[in-house]
Amino acid sequence: MKRFILFYLTVASILITTAISHAEPVDRLIQLIDYVGVDYHKAVVDGRIVSSTEYAEMVEFATTIEQLSGQLPGSSSTASLPDQVNQLKNLIAEKAPADQIAALASIMRTVLIKSHDLTVTPDKMPNLARGKALYAANCAACHGLNGDGKGPASITLEPKPTNFLDTDRYEKRSLYGLFSTITYGVEGTAMTDFSRLTNAERWDLTAYVGQLGARDDAARRGETVWQQFKGRQKAVSTDLFTTLSPEEAAQKWENGTDLMAYLRQSPEVLFARDTSPIVFAQTMIRESYQAYQNGNKSQAYEKALSAYLDGFELVEASLAAIDTPLLKETERAMAQYRNFMQKKAAPPVITAQYQKLLPLLDQAQQRLSEKNSLTPAAAFVASLVILLREGLEALLVIIALSAFLMKTDRRDAMPYLHFGWVSALVLGGATWLVSERLLQISGATREVTEGVAALTASAVLLFVSYWLHNKTSAGGWQKFIQGSVESALKGSKLWGLAGLSFITVYREVFETILFYQALWVQTAGNSANAVIEGFLAATLILMVIAWGAIKYSVRLPLRQFFAATGALLLVLAFIFAGKGIAALQEAGKIAQTLTSFPTIEWLGIFPSREGLVLQAAVLLIALLVYLKGRKAPLKG
Repeated sequence: MKRFILFYLTVASILITTAISHAEPVDRLIQLIDYVGVDYHKAVVDGRIVSSTEYAEMVEFATTIEQLSGQLPGSSSTASLPDQVNQLKNLIAEKAPADQIAALASIMRTVLIKSHDLTVTPDKMPNLARGKALYAANCAACHGLNGDGKGPASITLEPKPTNFLDTDRYEKRSLYGLFSTITYGVEGTAMTDFSRLTNAERWDLTAYVGQLGARDDAARRGETVWQQFKGRQKAVSTDLFTTLSPEEAAQKWENGTDLMAYLRQSPEVLFARDTSPIVFAQTMIRESYQAYQNGNKSQAYEKALSAYLDGFELVEASLAAIDTPLLKETERAMAQYRNFMQKKAAPPVITAQYQKLLPLLDQAQQRLSEKNSLTPAAAFVASLVILLREGLEALLVIIALSAFLMKTDRRDAMPYLHFGWVSALVLGGATWLVSERLLQISGATREVTEGVAALTASAVLLFVSYWLHNKTSAGGWQKFIQGSVESALKGSKLWGLAGLSFITVYREVFETILFYQALWVQTAGNSANAVIEGFLAATLILMVIAWGAIKYSVRLPLRQFFAATGALLLVLAFIFAGKGIAALQEAGKIAQTLTSFPTIEWLGIFPSREGLVLQAAVLLIALLVYLKGRKAPLKG
């Protein structure tokens, strides 16, 4: 039915849009706290009010901070916040020194970010050139082309636009605080919000503005500091890069102000380091372990999930082409690590698994980085395996449905079938484009999409399999031949056919593109050509399978054809059931109880009690249907 496919199109759209975060009180609260910490020095100097307008703004914002903090749900992690808010108001009333206000604001900001697990970094490396263009188009009229706050529109504005060349102000402002101001604006001023820009554009603009105001030669000195870090460069995470002000960086690292100036002018040295999915996985595992040690078990589990879904999973095909045993061992170790975290295991258990997992990831990184890229042979195999693994199941469903329509002389229904899988390809590609250009779609969201689609497809295939088997064993077979095919495929059922075609293909498209994207960055020269050759070879193999299956299946007598097709769809329902449960477990949406049962990935069999139970239920239903069918003719 038409509602069927519209439902899945709607679900896909919802999964995309839910990745867009909306402004909550905590976002606004952090922005105001940061603003007060940065701009207070323009209102009070040496205990005297030097700008009544700025001081009135500080008092107003402190009151708003108090109101917004009262809207937050109470928790042990924010228990200190009310006292800190009162202290902030009192310090402003007492016209306290600016450094005390800035220090308190930093503490409050850190409490809120940690307690609410906020995303404080861009999805990908900021583009300073694009940020400069955005600044010229959106900011220069007020803030001036060079950022001095003296744009042509500034003459009539009160308070005056910020001077981004002010070094003192630059050293007090974090990039995340600047990003929040760009996103939400500042009430009572001419600074409007720029929520109309995409998330990536706002980070580009933030990065450009954030590097204005650095002292002369600071970046040059900072480059020397960065080189001196040597193996300790990982101590500078992207989180710290965006949440620390240069002043706070100076307190954390020797010559931290210079280091921050360099990183703000050359963010690629920080972000390029994390382009490898394995490096990302290693970083997330370390942060996960640290969060667990600090008692933040929810955040620890989320980071462990991200380590696999947004990191290791993307290079599985590449690693399989080089060292399959290492792939399997690492995959199982990561699953066990997540499982222990989900069950809130004792710290010694987590530590033991952590110490087992990290060396495996180090080995995987070493194997993948040998000769700096995959060999042509490994790249070819990885490319071939990705498409065959991700595409074969969907192809078999489309083949079975196509052969059924051809065998029953319902070629007029083929456009519905083709509409389903073609729209899935288009929407899958569009989903990837959206994730690249507009927003980040997490690995967990991908797995939920795949898991729900797989389980839905499994249920539908199980029903269709039962329907086909029932027709082969029912007493009125000839009557069905004469009239039932025509009546069975009308109106809503044709759209149901399209819907089944859609979900079986869409569940694989987006992830397949990501796998190829990850594979591509690990190749160069001839290896890059091998990726294309592997893709073309896999496409040819799939085409041959499709041609042979359709050609020879339609030669079967109709009754035998129904029986064979029903059996094939039953096997696919069994596979989809196991893979659907596995995907939802990888996304952390349902519990996972690991067993010693062997993994047979091509059958959707994984060592998970929940998945094995569901697949056993599928087999039990199939057995009951078979036994019922054997008895039916005896009654005729």
